[in-house]
Amino acid sequence: MLALGFVSKRALVEWKNRPLYLPQFQFYEQHRTVISTLYPDKILPAVANYDIQQDTLIKTLMSVRQLPQKLRRHKSQRTMDPFGMHSFTLLESSTTELCYGLRGQFWRTDFGLEEVADRSAYCAALSPGSAKLLLRYRVRPFATDKYELCTETFILCSDRATQVKMALYWLAIRVGSGWIRQRTLKAVKLELEKVANIPEQDNNGPH
Repeated sequence: MLALGFVSKRALVEWKNRPLYLPQFQFYEQHRTVISTLYPDKILPAVANYDIQQDTLIKTLMSVRQLPQKLRRHKSQRTMDPFGMHSFTLLESSTTELCYGLRGQFWRTDFGLEEVADRSAYCAALSPGSAKLLLRYRVRPFATDKYELCTETFILCSDRATQVKMALYWLAIRVGSGWIRQRTLKAVKLELEKVANIPEQDNNGPH
């Protein structure tokens, strides 16, 4: 177990399955769930299509996080867009893995997000004072008709001063962020298992 999600240089050297698009990182968080389904190919599409804004509690948490920015916003400025998966850039999509990227200064009230047009823009070197975040979802067989869905968060900071800022922010939001990940996994699990338990309709009607 990593202490509070801080990744040491030694732990990184021994790390297995480091993400291709962010092999170096200083922060890490992981959550898992097991889904019973006959259709494992539907798991990651369900993740990709899940709108966190439909969860009232998650929406409230995100609103609280963006409150300082709302208070500082001048009346003449345009309405803020809620932070969500649309803020990320899709880096990888396969039957077993989804990867999303984000660049910016996440501890700022406005997240300090950078425009990331594609995978190349995400992989470009960081400028001083900035950080990269990679969100990865993976699916693997767990047992007969059961599959493990894992969500992982990786963060890399450009320099020591930025890492200190990120560490303070990480400690402040880690519990809430983890809770959002857990609720997302739970929602996907419930959706897929609900579908799995719906009896198939007989297209030929009653006999």
